[in-house]
Amino acid sequence: MSELPLIAVTDSATCPRPLAEQIERLAKLTKLRPQAVILRAKSLDKAAYRTLALQAQQSCEAAGIPLILHSDWQLASELGIKKLHLPLALLRQLPTCERAHFTWLSTSVHSFEEAIEAQALGATVLIAGHIYTTQCKAGLAPRGLGFLQAVCSAVSLLVYAIGGIGFDAAQHAELQANGARGACVMSAYMRL
Repeated sequence: MSELPLIAVTDSATCPRPLAEQIERLAKLTKLRPQAVILRAKSLDKAAYRTLALQAQQSCEAAGIPLILHSDWQLASELGIKKLHLPLALLRQLPTCERAHFTWLSTSVHSFEEAIEAQALGATVLIAGHIYTTQCKAGLAPRGLGFLQAVCSAVSLLVYAIGGIGFDAAQHAELQANGARGACVMSAYMRL
């Protein structure tokens, strides 16, 4: 088993059960336990996302797993959640005075230039992808390990890989060899 830290990213499209139930399942894992959970639920409106966030916060806190909210910095602040993931477009809009509230401020990057910009905007973690072929990005060629290596070399931040990543130790070793400090896993965690 690889020692690469893994973050579970939620996705209702690939999960056979409600996300709150799946997060509860992830929180109880002993083997393959995620380092954190990114609560991604793009199909939910603000009220439904808030309800899910409260449920996820309770499950994650009980299990000692950090919860990372996705996109809604106001809700994260309201709930006292110090970890936040923002798409780059939203990171650009986040007021500078709000950035200091978060101990983890990640963003997704899809180019070398975006990585440099994200670091300048105050991101503390980059999620670079997609690295491998994935059904989530059907028809789009993966950016590959060369891209991952270039991003990791260009910034002083932690870089997590995403895209087509499962629980394969050889794959994790390959990611680590190319500079990744961790990986985000969506589909494989949603199907557990």
